[in-house]
Amino acid sequence: MINSVSTRQQDLMRKYGALGAGLAIGMVIPAYTVYDSLKKMTPDKAKYDADSFQKLMPVTDTFENIKPVAEKVLKESGLKAKGVKLTFIDGTKESLEHLKNLCESEVGIKNSFQRRIKDNYFETLKNGANAIFFPKNNECIVHTKKSYDSVFHEMGHAMNKNGNFITKALKKTRILTPFEASIVAPIALATALLHKVDKTKPKERKSFFEKTNDFIAENAVGLTALSYVPILAEEGLASIRGLKAVKPHVSKEVFGKLAKNYTIAWRSYGLIAAGVTAGVAAGINIAKYIKNTDNNKSV
Repeated sequence: MINSVSTRQQDLMRKYGALGAGLAIGMVIPAYTVYDSLKKMTPDKAKYDADSFQKLMPVTDTFENIKPVAEKVLKESGLKAKGVKLTFIDGTKESLEHLKNLCESEVGIKNSFQRRIKDNYFETLKNGANAIFFPKNNECIVHTKKSYDSVFHEMGHAMNKNGNFITKALKKTRILTPFEASIVAPIALATALLHKVDKTKPKERKSFFEKTNDFIAENAVGLTALSYVPILAEEGLASIRGLKAVKPHVSKEVFGKLAKNYTIAWRSYGLIAAGVTAGVAAGINIAKYIKNTDNNKSV
């Protein structure tokens, strides 16, 4: 009896050990992206990020040259007629007050989570660590000293949001990857680790619930990869549309630098997608390896 109980306990330890290892490995990247997005953004961290951003993607021209081109593109693209605005953050009291109100309006301040996101947006944009398009307020925010030539990419986002049904839907489906962390990944991974596909039971005898779990378990890696398609497509389309709009108004040299910067930025999303997908695959395989190793030992 004692040996029987001990064996059951060992089986449970193996099962949950494999589950824990699989989840830990599979979720490390999305967990970090969420943590990095939600941790408090201090002024020093924002300045550091702005400097790092500029080293990775140096500005392509002076702000004095970029600003009139951006305003021209805003008008020629039809965005201005659709109510899209450009806001330039220059550190003045008026611009920072407007930025604060805009962040509050876009995100809200009803709870601590919203306040943290709002504060992070404010510090990031105030220090030029990024440029952004706020869809709710239809407004592109750029810094006058750093990352300002990302404005054409942000206007590309505005074109998507104010475009046809397809581009609008594409932008909305980015909800699948909040903070660049796929909400599909943990569901697919957990299903693959917990659900055992009964291959002895005919498909016609399985319930809809069983068939759904079978499909998710067998296609967890592919479903995770697919969840990143909307964000990759929307980001890429924003860059393409922004570059197409600005091309007639800048030199070949500036255009080439802009295209290079936007490609580097797009690749960062691709690396996250590849990392999360690879993590899910690794988590599943590690769990299988632990189970198979323990089973072999117990034989």
